[in-house]
Amino acid sequence: MKQFQFFLIGLTILFFTACTSKKDLTDPGDYNAFLKPGIIQNEAEKIKEQIPFWQNRLQKDTGNFVDMLELASCHLRLFKLQGNVADLHDGDSLLKRSSGKLLDKDPDILFALSQNSITRHQFREAGLFTEAAEKASGDAYTTRLLEFDTKMELGDIVLASKKIESIKDKSSFDYLIRKAKLEDHKGNLDGAIKLMEQAFDKVKNKTSGLFCWALSNLGDMYGHAGRVEESYNAYLNVLQKDSGYIYALKGIAWIAFSYDHNTDEAERIYQYILSQTDMPDLYLNLAEIAEWEGDNEKKKEYIGRFIRQVEMPGYGDMYNKYLIHLYTEEIKDLDKALLLAEKEVAHRATPETYDWLAWVYFSRGDLQQANIIANNYVYKRNFEPDAVLHTALIFSGAGKKDKAKLLLNECMESQFEMGPVKTKFV
Repeated sequence: MKQFQFFLIGLTILFFTACTSKKDLTDPGDYNAFLKPGIIQNEAEKIKEQIPFWQNRLQKDTGNFVDMLELASCHLRLFKLQGNVADLHDGDSLLKRSSGKLLDKDPDILFALSQNSITRHQFREAGLFTEAAEKASGDAYTTRLLEFDTKMELGDIVLASKKIESIKDKSSFDYLIRKAKLEDHKGNLDGAIKLMEQAFDKVKNKTSGLFCWALSNLGDMYGHAGRVEESYNAYLNVLQKDSGYIYALKGIAWIAFSYDHNTDEAERIYQYILSQTDMPDLYLNLAEIAEWEGDNEKKKEYIGRFIRQVEMPGYGDMYNKYLIHLYTEEIKDLDKALLLAEKEVAHRATPETYDWLAWVYFSRGDLQQANIIANNYVYKRNFEPDAVLHTALIFSGAGKKDKAKLLLNECMESQFEMGPVKTKFV
């Protein structure tokens, strides 16, 4: 890798921007009320109180699929609220047991299993459950939606597009949010935002669940587009609707770090979320803050916590993306990184997984293989800032200086999304 070191140092210059004094966007007075202990735990306790009731009923009648479904619902709601992977697997197991009691002929249970499989990153399994639901005379509309979701995750964009365009009502919420995802995938962020705004308009006067999901996703898109103040306001509006909506708090923490460079405030929010939930990816956010502050010991500690947690059997492949990054750039176990990247490509050959594979090869010094993969499967197919940066570095190493410069200019437009560590130090 020595032949690339001079280039990497030179690139750093491109990522320094003029520093101007500005007032912080985040204001603790806007959201302190949502950082009080018990907001999430109280809701979790209400769900946990229901579990013994359904467990006792199930013990009296072990074949009662209705009780299994109710118990599964409790565990899955807990997972959504607190992120404990054990609840995800307990809920999934109960759904499978109840489906088996009905000879796998109940389409609604099969649809639920498909959605769970996507959450668990078992995308091929998700497709099989959707197919089974369709064969069981499942709702055609729901089938098309889940087919789109699965095909997108597996990288079959052409078929995913066909599935979503087969939906007749192009003004429906379900169509709009998926069309927005498709446009975002194609690199049309402005178009995706317009579609998501239309989708939010459909649910802004409805239940908190859809309201919060749509607006928090819209907040993400605003941030990616550099519309950070709109992103911040979106997250605050979500919290006004649901004070325990963790995803919005995560968004605010990222703004405090990436936009305001207020590490104390960002860390305070992340630590609050960790005190209420079990979300291992937050350790990586804290590690990034520690790196920005120059505290390498704390950075290593947080990375170690993350790896120890997600390598437990229950997590499966859910965090392979992050593990590949860590084994490549932090742990320097490139053999392990390559095995994971090859596994991901074999499971779902997408521009995202090919980017991971290309970057591992580049980091191993195999520039030729990295260039082939990046050129054929990532370039102009993956518009995520990390992938664009990886491709720029690979192309520059391969002598494609002009293309590399253009890609680096794209990265400069995504400084907020990339964060200060990657922007400054590459």
